Amino acid sequence: MAEVKLVSVSKSYDGKNKVVNNVNLDIQDKEFVVLVGPSGCGKSTTLRMVAGLEEITSGEIYIDGKLVNDVSPKSRDIAMVFQNYALYPHMTVYDNMAFGLKIRKYSKEEIRKRVTEAAKILDLEPYLKRKPKALSGGQRQRVAVGRAIVRHPKVFLFDEPLSNLDAKLRVQMRTEISKLHNRLEATIIYVTHDQTEAMTMGDRIAVMKDGDLHQVDTPMNIYNYPVNLFVAGFIGSPPMNFINGKIIKEDNLKFVSNDKSFSVDLDSNSYDAVKNYIDKPVALGIRPENIFNKPDDTLNLKKHRVKLEVAEPMGNETILYFKLSDSQFIARVPAIEKPQPGIEIDIYFNLDKLHFFSLDDGKAIR
Repeated sequence: MAEVKLVSVSKSYDGKNKVVNNVNLDIQDKEFVVLVGPSGCGKSTTLRMVAGLEEITSGEIYIDGKLVNDVSPKSRDIAMVFQNYALYPHMTVYDNMAFGLKIRKYSKEEIRKRVTEAAKILDLEPYLKRKPKALSGGQRQRVAVGRAIVRHPKVFLFDEPLSNLDAKLRVQMRTEISKLHNRLEATIIYVTHDQTEAMTMGDRIAVMKDGDLHQVDTPMNIYNYPVNLFVAGFIGSPPMNFINGKIIKEDNLKFVSNDKSFSVDLDSNSYDAVKNYIDKPVALGIRPENIFNKPDDTLNLKKHRVKLEVAEPMGNETILYFKLSDSQFIARVPAIEKPQPGIEIDIYFNLDKLHFFSLDDGKAIR
């Protein structure tokens, strides 16, 4: 396997607007890195530049220490798994998996050995004589993965491989790809718009928006310490709640919402972080699981009375929707009997789990 390094990589189709803008990313040997972001953010274009399927406008890409800007896709020693499987409908599963090896003129014995080995890893042995039309979506995706495995490439590239599967199969295939990574100790770059896939699969996550790389870190660091408003709102399901206001200094530091209907006292430990933002526009953020419907003496909580708009029972938990200072809020609480919309309830904010962001540049205030 191999390290992949992107140095100031950009892509423009018209010479003016960049769909990928100065991306710097170092992917270690045997690492599983997920490129995640909304549709059109440039993540698939970045992956295709690594594969050699898209020409780089500027910058450099290295695979295993070798500059590959002018190296053809077939000579980069990578294998790519596409969203639409890209299987040959007239070939059996065996022939689909063997095709790339035949083109490279491997011996029949070596082809048989590699295909059999990959089929065993992916539980495809009973289906080797079938054609793709006789397979389920999940089985077809496993064949596409198997076709990549038999190559023994330095790097695996996955371009939204699960987006055509139903919810149950997506969960199953997420597990299978993660197990495959551990078994093969492969270097994997995986593209998805699904932040749940990113959180559950990646050693590190690279969050993109509008061609820019916003944050690269472990899933938990990105979840707990987002660098800006976009990352905070994109990673997490349900997403982080936000309310706009400003920091003021009276007897102590305080966050006050724009309409002054909501305020939070800040402790002295927050002073150094927010002293440069006093009387400037900021956003307070809090994740749904840090809002409670019952008091807890072990936590630093602030109570607020709100009118419930919607309650969604999810079995093991209930999702509550309410408004606060004209901002829509979501709370994730333990399962309760479904309350009626329109009633007033007490909710409790965990003051030790608040995030603050500058509204001037969107950056987190630490």
